[in-house]
Amino acid sequence: MNRLNLATSAKTLLLSATIGISSLPMQLNAAETQVDEQSDAEPMALRLIMQDLELNMQKIASAIIREDLATVAEIAPLVADHDEPPMTEKMRILSFMGSDAGAFKSLDGVTHDTAMMLKEVAEENDGDAVIKTYADLLQSCVACHQKFKQPFVDHFYR
Repeated sequence: MNRLNLATSAKTLLLSATIGISSLPMQLNAAETQVDEQSDAEPMALRLIMQDLELNMQKIASAIIREDLATVAEIAPLVADHDEPPMTEKMRILSFMGSDAGAFKSLDGVTHDTAMMLKEVAEENDGDAVIKTYADLLQSCVACHQKFKQPFVDHFYR
């Protein structure tokens, strides 16, 4: 694939993915804001962690579009090794998830491993692999959100 086609394909893929994914947090935040206004409960740390992950994913997408693979390599570990909620919050989350806790941890592991692979292929300056691996990383995020986001929101924010 020549450089122009690669850049065009990458921009199309990333623009589509970024637009689609960027609307999810706005929808979630709107629902959470409405619930927060009706509740005295303090927002969970996980919400801030997810917002940081969203920002870092957007920075990676932007860097890919600019063909700035050094920045991709720099930011990918922030996704891989994201903050975790405090232990008390983590216990509440895992208790709520029950038998699905293993699936949650597994999906988080896939996200970690894929983000670290993204760092590696970016360091190798392999643009095609960066695009494919970023798509895999997005898919791991979406898979987790599809399985856990709505039940989590319903339980903790309503």
